[in-house]
Amino acid sequence: MIIDQITNLERYIPSLPALKTVHEILESGKLPSMEYGSYTTDNPKVRYNLFTYTTATPENLTFELHKKEVDVQILLSGFETMVIADTSSLKETIGYDTSKDASFAEGKQLLTYHATPSTFALFFPGEGHACNLIDEHSTTVVKVVFKILV
Repeated sequence: MIIDQITNLERYIPSLPALKTVHEILESGKLPSMEYGSYTTDNPKVRYNLFTYTTATPENLTFELHKKEVDVQILLSGFETMVIADTSSLKETIGYDTSKDASFAEGKQLLTYHATPSTFALFFPGEGHACNLIDEHSTTVVKVVFKILV
C-alpha cells in the first residue's frame, strides 16, 4: 500500500507506469463535472468509478481484497477513514468474485488512514482495506477509484 499527498502521485509512475493515465485524468480537471458512473480509458489497464456516498460505521469491519487490480482511491470532496488490515489475520467471509475482482474478509486492523481530497491511497492485490467509514462524523463523499490491472 502507498498513502501519500496527491501532489506526490507522479513520483510513483516509474514503479507503476499506469499511474500516468491516472495523473492525466486528475490533471484534466474534468472529474468534478462528470456524471457518476464507470469509465474506461485509452489505457486498457486503467478504468475508474466515480461515485458519492455518506460515510458510515459498519456493525462488523469487513475488508475488501483484490487479486488482479490495484485500487487508487482519491476523494474529490469530503473525508473518511480507511482501515488497513493485518493481512495475516484475515479470514475470508465472502469468496472471490472474478467479475468484481473482489473477495471479503474479517480480521484485525493494522492501521487507520484519514483520507482527504489532498491525499490518495494505493491498495495492491492482497492488501485488505475497509473504506467509506466515518471520520469523526458522517459526511458526504465524492470519490474516484481507479482500477489498474497488474
